[in-house]
Parts: sequence; C-alpha cells; structure tokens
Amino acid sequence: MIKDVVLTVIFFLTVLSIPYIVDAGVIVKEAYKQPQDKWLDPNQNNHFGEYFVSKHGLICHNSVWEITQNGITQPARKCQLPDGSWQTFLY
Repeated sequence: MIKDVVLTVIFFLTVLSIPYIVDAGVIVKEAYKQPQDKWLDPNQNNHFGEYFVSKHGLICHNSVWEITQNGITQPARKCQLPDGSWQTFLY
C-alpha cells in the first residue's frame, strides 16, 4: 500500500511539471502593433456625404458600412433617429 501511495505521488508531481516543460521557449508576440484609424462619432455633426430618406422616414447616410457581428461581416446603414442620435441598421 505504501508503494502505491509513493507511486501515486510521483505520478502526480510528474503530471504537474508537464506544463512548465511544454511552455519552455514560448515567445508571446503582441497581437496588433499598427496604429488604428481614428473613430468618428456619428452622434456628432459630421457630414459624411449625401443623405436619403428611408422608407421609414429616417435620414440615412448614402453609403454602406461594414460591421462585424459574431465574427460575420455584414452590410449596414447609419440612420438618424427622431431624437437626433444615430443608429446602425443591418440590411
């Protein structure tokens, strides 16, 4: 019985040391070093181009935006709500 306990402890310590042996020599690099573009807040009075009135009566930008939702890129439009704020609508 003592032999089984000793072997179990040795096996346990061996299993615990595996992550330290496997991680040897791993170099972590930064994911993104390039500067990102400055974000423009659509709630400010920025004029991006021409506008049109949607079928729901909202004023929308006459351009298509690409947004990523759950890892999927989808086309969208930005429209001004009656309270003056801007919202992104999927096609």
